[in-house]
Amino acid sequence: MEDQEQGPFPWTPSSRQQSWGATIAIVVIVLMVIVGAVYAWNKRTAKNPVAPVATSTPLAQ
Repeated sequence: MEDQEQGPFPWTPSSRQQSWGATIAIVVIVLMVIVGAVYAWNKRTAKNPVAPVATSTPLAQ
């Protein structure tokens, strides 16, 4: 059996695993911010619908 130094916990992730965890967390947070911004933008534009533009030519009857 090899003598390996362990951290305070035997399941402490390596530095490589920790960097992937941080990267995934940042991506998830950025996606949540984007989804929230799109939701707020759609809610705001739904309150103020665009008025129809009047045409200069009369409609055919």
